[in-house]
Amino acid sequence: MLIDLHNHTQEGSWDSKLSADQTIEIAKEKNLDGIVFTEHDNTFGYEKAQQLSKRHDFLVFAGIEINVEDGHVLVFGIETFKDEFHNYLQLLNALTIKNAAWIAQHPYRRWKPQPVVLQTSDWDNESEITKARHRAKNVKLFNVSYSMDVLNGRANKEDNMFSLQLAQEMGMYLTASADTHEEKDIGKVATYFPKKITNYDELIEEIKLGHTWPVDLTNGSLTNNKDFCIIPSDNELERYWNNIKSIKSKNSLE
Repeated sequence: MLIDLHNHTQEGSWDSKLSADQTIEIAKEKNLDGIVFTEHDNTFGYEKAQQLSKRHDFLVFAGIEINVEDGHVLVFGIETFKDEFHNYLQLLNALTIKNAAWIAQHPYRRWKPQPVVLQTSDWDNESEITKARHRAKNVKLFNVSYSMDVLNGRANKEDNMFSLQLAQEMGMYLTASADTHEEKDIGKVATYFPKKITNYDELIEEIKLGHTWPVDLTNGSLTNNKDFCIIPSDNELERYWNNIKSIKSKNSLE
């Protein structure tokens, strides 16, 4: 199943141009199997998502995109946003109590050198990017995260590569989301779930297990990794997930 885990609406996020109904209809046209609405530090609403799901005959869930000290994180299974969640330890505690799931988002925004921001290209080289990635590996938020978005539909190849390399080095599972704010974003990428998802609890469980795979539905405009332009076999996915477990185990011993 292809599910986009990261969508914003104009009703709940100031920077979005889309209504929930519009997003769903276009997602269906793009052959997605479901979406999650994740407003900025704001609750979309479980009941609202269920009503939309029924009306459109389409999987619709409600999560939240939360801004914590070290970056952004998508959370699934928390019904109400609280200001205290800006502290990642408070958020982690709430997620643990609720048996919820989370995915680290776009680490390049805060941790990768950006020439446009710096007004210089001196830092835009492989050596500096490697140093930046090494610094990011010490970020507390990433050290308690088990999954990371490595394909963001609004990012470029270089930024997505930064996310991918960081996630791989830290032994994280991989996801993708369009981060939709306007019509052109919808259906660019999605997360593949081998297991059929029928309800929110199943989605949360599969995210926590890491049974996910990022898919570039633009056929390569967002990544140079051709493996992300296809859906691997179950055996290939199992081998990859086992490799991630090995990296996690090795990192925990260091």
